[in-house]
Amino acid sequence: MISERHIFLAEDDEYIRLSLSVTLSKRGYKVTLAENGQEALEKIIALKAAGTPPDLLLTDIRMPGMSGIELIDRLKKLDVSLPVFVITGYGDKDMVVELMRRGCSDFIDKPFSPPDLLGRLLPIFEKKEKERAEKQKQQVQQAYEKAELTREIESYIHNFKTLRKQVDSAVETCHDLFDIREDGHNVLIARHHQPLSELGGDFFDIRNTPTGCDILVADVAGHDMGASYHTVLIKAFFDENCRTGNHGDSFFRLLNKQLLENGKNERMVTALFLRLNLETMHGEVLSAGHPPLIKLLKKLPGISRIATCGDVLGIHDSVSFDSQRFSFAPGDRFFLHTDGLTNAYRLNTHTGKKEKLGRNGLDHLIKKQDQPSLKNMVRNIAKGISEFHGYKFNDDMLLVGVEIPAVS
Repeated sequence: MISERHIFLAEDDEYIRLSLSVTLSKRGYKVTLAENGQEALEKIIALKAAGTPPDLLLTDIRMPGMSGIELIDRLKKLDVSLPVFVITGYGDKDMVVELMRRGCSDFIDKPFSPPDLLGRLLPIFEKKEKERAEKQKQQVQQAYEKAELTREIESYIHNFKTLRKQVDSAVETCHDLFDIREDGHNVLIARHHQPLSELGGDFFDIRNTPTGCDILVADVAGHDMGASYHTVLIKAFFDENCRTGNHGDSFFRLLNKQLLENGKNERMVTALFLRLNLETMHGEVLSAGHPPLIKLLKKLPGISRIATCGDVLGIHDSVSFDSQRFSFAPGDRFFLHTDGLTNAYRLNTHTGKKEKLGRNGLDHLIKKQDQPSLKNMVRNIAKGISEFHGYKFNDDMLLVGVEIPAVS
């Protein structure tokens, strides 16, 4: 006996319809009957809506009103999918082609014997059961893969959150590491730092020496963890150089060697090293491809630059640097900056082209200051660039002011 298999029989010949119904019922099939295509369509739609669709449609071809072919087409348009077994007394080749094109599972010509029909029904159900089992297997596999994907995504999210915390911690550590107090030094300092992103390559540090102070400004290419790695390396070497008191040339050479060996990748670094001796009132400056030191003397009008030549760091083994010595007096001021400041840009309203602040623009902003306090002067210069003149930054910006204190 075959259970739980539901056959829908559409046949206009009452004798055949009842005879087949008895035959199928004796073999354990559940049978629903219709005497034409329209009745079959309505009943099948109702069964599907009730959640009990038939497992197979057994239909005659020639029926009054709606034919078996039309019934198959209407069910297909309504997205009712079920195997179709066709009974026909007109099984010519053209009809076979039409049936196969519509995806019919099988057909049988009248007259036929009940055993012949029953024997050909069984493979259709077996095929359907196999397809159902395969579909269930695929669904289980897809569900498993989806669950695995969900677990992987959750793992990635967890790892990302962990890494994000580590990065946030690293960013906070870097900020703490590079945070410089503006008091407690042998000279007066003021600075304005405007990073382009959380991690950047602009670096400034100052260390008191027995005779004055050493100051370093550096600019590492990039705004990522790699740039921060290099700035930490620079800070470590500057701290050590302040302990040993080496000359700026030696410091740059040792730093260049370390950047090449342990910098992980080639990354250009520019830097300016300034040493001030408050006993002799002389200074010395070295540049590694960095914007020159700006000098503003208290007793003389105008500004000047102390230009020195030098190779950038972290690219070539062989590097050379020139130094410049100069004298200074109490009240003199010096300004160090990264090129993110002079590369600030705005759109020219007449030409529509970008124009940079440049050195002339920076000189103009410095000259406009009527000798306010150093802190106010640095703040006004930075504020004037972005707020009053509408310049925008596409790089980190660092401006440091240094003032020689009065002799006590």
